[in-house]
Amino acid sequence: MEKLLATAAVFALMLWIWSEYFRAIPHLEQTGVLKNFQVTPTQAFSGEYVLLDKRYYSASSRTLHPAAPTVVGGFQDLAYVSNIDLLLSSGANDIQSLKYHLEWSQQNRCFSVQAKDVPSIQIEQLKSELQNVSVIAQSEDVANCIRRLKSGDRVEILGEWVDVHSIKTGKSYNTYNVLNKKPCHILKINAIRLIKD
Repeated sequence: MEKLLATAAVFALMLWIWSEYFRAIPHLEQTGVLKNFQVTPTQAFSGEYVLLDKRYYSASSRTLHPAAPTVVGGFQDLAYVSNIDLLLSSGANDIQSLKYHLEWSQQNRCFSVQAKDVPSIQIEQLKSELQNVSVIAQSEDVANCIRRLKSGDRVEILGEWVDVHSIKTGKSYNTYNVLNKKPCHILKINAIRLIKD
């Protein structure tokens, strides 16, 4: 029994190390990505934010996973260009005093925020400060920086809101559920910088 527990612990540690340090985040300089997706900027984006949560997303099991990113037209899921979602706060509200009263979950790449024992006015103000984004990295450097982000980090982001379409099918990837009556947006990050306090 002890050997089984030790094996499970080692396996869990290996998974954590993989997701923390080695998990691939696609980026626009990667071979094949722009052969399959059209990424069209719609509006500039910049600002300082506090990262509340970061989640990885995988293509559905019904999606055919090509063996290599150079397979033209084989990508039929947004996860091939954007496999990480961020929940950001502009930080005007004191999130540290509220974080133990908040829970968020994710469904269809949109975060849902629930509150316990917090005045509804304060929660509505907090919700208005949230940005729920599916992230596209402009470069490998940006992807690596995003991978290293931790909850609570303050970051400066320069990027663009984008529309994403499949070149093969013309399918748009911009329709999601809503977070607090706001769409879950797709954000292409051109530069990101960790702000040290």
